[in-house]
Amino acid sequence: MTAMSAALTGGVLLKCAFRARSPALQLELGELARDCIPLAESVAAHTALESEETYVYLFSRESAAVNAAVLARAAEAAATLPSLEGAKIAAAKLLPVFDRPGASRTLAPQFHYVVEMDVAAEHEDDLNAWYDKEHMPGLAACPGTVRARRFRNPDGSPRYHSCYDLTRAETLESPPWLAVRGTAWSSRVRPNFRNLKKTMFKRLFETAL
Repeated sequence: MTAMSAALTGGVLLKCAFRARSPALQLELGELARDCIPLAESVAAHTALESEETYVYLFSRESAAVNAAVLARAAEAAATLPSLEGAKIAAAKLLPVFDRPGASRTLAPQFHYVVEMDVAAEHEDDLNAWYDKEHMPGLAACPGTVRARRFRNPDGSPRYHSCYDLTRAETLESPPWLAVRGTAWSSRVRPNFRNLKKTMFKRLFETAL
């Protein structure tokens, strides 16, 4: 699958200020996605290792159909789920940009690493070229990476959402990963990041619908 493939999947990201623990969440999210998301394809959930956060993805085969009403309905419905009771929930649209199987694509991912950011407007073209031509392909090729994906939020901040399914959290400290991060192009682009947030999550599940 290439970065420009028409088959890329996006949808809705629910950011829940809550660490989900209930085994019922998988079933509840499947029902929510079928009810709220146009052409729902799959659901996934991940809990942060160092903060009280759960990121829920509701993927759609037609992410362009996700509008403000869909976002509001998904967030409202999620807040009624017993597994997310009491959580503050924010919804964002994710348009797909890049999706590539990783070097460890045959292994089961245990972790989900997310990098979110805005970028200075005058450097946006350079950021996107760097991400899609060098950075994402390079990190996808690192041992320990099962899948590398990137999304754009067209309506809010942070504007860019990159995520990596990993076999080990320690993949981030491996020599191949550090080599990709340490290129000259990376050094040129990095000072233009704004509102940068990096989070390591424990994978709960990703289930096809």
